[in-house]
Amino acid sequence: MSPADITIPLALFAGALSFFSPCVLPLVPVYLSYLSGSSLEEQNEEERVGRWHVFSHALFFVGGFTLIFVLLFGLPATLLGNALYHYNDLIAQAGGVLVIIFGVHTLGWINIPFLNMTKQLQAGHNMAPGYTRSGLIGMAFGAGWTPCIGPLLGTVMTMAASQPSQGVLYTLIYASGLALPFLITALLFSRATGQLRRLNRHAHIVQKVSGGFLVAIGLLLVSGQLASLNTFFIQFTPDWLVEHL
Repeated sequence: MSPADITIPLALFAGALSFFSPCVLPLVPVYLSYLSGSSLEEQNEEERVGRWHVFSHALFFVGGFTLIFVLLFGLPATLLGNALYHYNDLIAQAGGVLVIIFGVHTLGWINIPFLNMTKQLQAGHNMAPGYTRSGLIGMAFGAGWTPCIGPLLGTVMTMAASQPSQGVLYTLIYASGLALPFLITALLFSRATGQLRRLNRHAHIVQKVSGGFLVAIGLLLVSGQLASLNTFFIQFTPDWLVEHL
């Protein structure tokens, strides 16, 4: 089992944490409402807007922010990974320090104003968007919310620094972690968005978990012990699966 084997699920987990972060979760119903072309208050148990209609637009939305993540972060990370191959350890350690700072910020112990900045979508209801517009909205989401989710995304890119030429892969894994709960919510639509609104009351817990996650990953990167997680997790991995990793 190589370091990449543990980095992939960590990247997926970071994406999921981004979805449940305080700056994304409260706005999921807003985005789904806009993508469906009408407000949630106008829905009656999903009768007026089919769930597959919302889900199909959500796919283009997800595709939009995934494209932005790959272009802005995945490709540059891959190119830099190739150019700076011989400095991977140094980059990982420096990135680890940065990730720890991100984690302390997320925990609320310090404040980094840039990481609190977002650009929110302003759009009225009753504007049924086409698929192209849904994709463009997803791209706007990817660009506008990058500072807010930057600590988690930056952590994924830092982990990728220890795996040369894997920037695009880890970006796609991260985007998948962010996209999956969004698509599930789109599929369930009214019921799921109601649950998310209730879950939002506990968003501070997700923020603390995210901060702790970032600090832990940063410490592992600085110490060069990220791969040591394999030793821990391999204890719970079936032998037949280990043989195929």
